[in-house]
Amino acid sequence: MTTLQYAISDQVGQVLGFAEEERMPALPDGLVAHVMVERVPSFPEPPWPTSTLHVANNELYWVETAPLEQAKELAIARTYVDVDAVYEAAIGRRGTEYTRAEDAARVYLAADPKPAVVSGYITGHALTNPTGQVQSEAWAAQQIVERADAFRWAELQMRNVRFARQADMRAAITPEDLATAVGQWNDFITWLRSTLGL
Repeated sequence: MTTLQYAISDQVGQVLGFAEEERMPALPDGLVAHVMVERVPSFPEPPWPTSTLHVANNELYWVETAPLEQAKELAIARTYVDVDAVYEAAIGRRGTEYTRAEDAARVYLAADPKPAVVSGYITGHALTNPTGQVQSEAWAAQQIVERADAFRWAELQMRNVRFARQADMRAAITPEDLATAVGQWNDFITWLRSTLGL
């Protein structure tokens, strides 16, 4: 037998918490219990600090409590946080190291004949890499360049899509317009992180 879960809200529908059927407290005046259509394992994280969780017809939804202009500013600021998080996950504070490895790899691949002395950035990757096997210097250089090219592409995507979605956020006339732009941005970031294997 499935145990019912209830959302406890005030009279305007703002969710204050959740309770299992067998642990349902006696509700004081002004609080309402709503049977949940889908179980909620824990209190959801709000999409924005100014969002509040509401319930109607036994389903949950978020309400933005900040004025629209403030919500726009928060949404735009969040795009920078999301981009910084991608950088942190992809390269951390190793940007200089990766740039030097990329430069060395491009020089190596362009050289004909190949140099007698090969950069340690390349030989190090040839010896110790995700395959677990010693690889050739040419393989290592190609891998370094391919990874660098993938991140350059991601950088450009983040910049262009960020500009486009920020423009949509600034142009939003209603909270629904803003939510659409924010949702499109969130979908893009999720897709990009998956594409980069982050």
